Amino acid sequence: MLTKPSQNVIPHKALSKNDLISLLELIHRSLSCTKEEDLRALISDLKTLIPYDYAVCLLGKKGISDNVSSYDAINVSFPSEWFDLYVMKDFHKIDPIVKENFLSFSLQYWADTYKKYETPKDFIMAAEDFNLKKGYSYGIRNYRETEGSLFSFSGNSIECNLRTEIILTHMIPALHQALARIITHRTKKHIAVLSQREKEIIAWVGYGKSTWDISVILGISERTVKFHIRNIMQKLDVVTRAQAVAVAIEQGLLDIE
Repeated sequence: MLTKPSQNVIPHKALSKNDLISLLELIHRSLSCTKEEDLRALISDLKTLIPYDYAVCLLGKKGISDNVSSYDAINVSFPSEWFDLYVMKDFHKIDPIVKENFLSFSLQYWADTYKKYETPKDFIMAAEDFNLKKGYSYGIRNYRETEGSLFSFSGNSIECNLRTEIILTHMIPALHQALARIITHRTKKHIAVLSQREKEIIAWVGYGKSTWDISVILGISERTVKFHIRNIMQKLDVVTRAQAVAVAIEQGLLDIE
């Protein structure tokens, strides 16, 4: 069974045993998520870990100055009237959450981001009218930084805490792969071609081995391992090792035993 890379090990004190089991089950389910209804169900089941009321996700293309030029969205449970208003008013052009996401692709607690930017009052008031006051957002970019995802979760019960942040940090990369798979309808021609050495290295990464571990196992330098990992990530169009493992499994380049 593949495990997470050592640098992404989940802090055992932050989550309960049941939390860990549920999180790993959801991540595993994401690997076979190929339809929109599958993704909706997966995100809905995330409620067992995070007490959110509303969820939405999108895959957007970056334009000039890190703005979003276009996007495809899946509204899981946001109020439909808000979603329609958001699209009609092109709120993505003034939404600070979207701006920050496509600038830094880091985990955001909404209140922190609102303090960072001079958010238009009409946007804030419109969101509050639909009870969208508190929330978390997080997205993943591709290797070329030409597009990225954004997942947002809102609800009065969502608090800024380490447990929620750990869950989202580990769950969103898996959800990103599922979303990208569904929206872009990947075909055979997009499957990457890895050398035998690259396949060996990504396999060991999948087993949670560090750069140093892999260098010892394969009898090569750490610099060479890093070189191969960089090439693997470029070929798979990902930015983290966890993503690389997920994509390699998805494309049949790596088997789960």
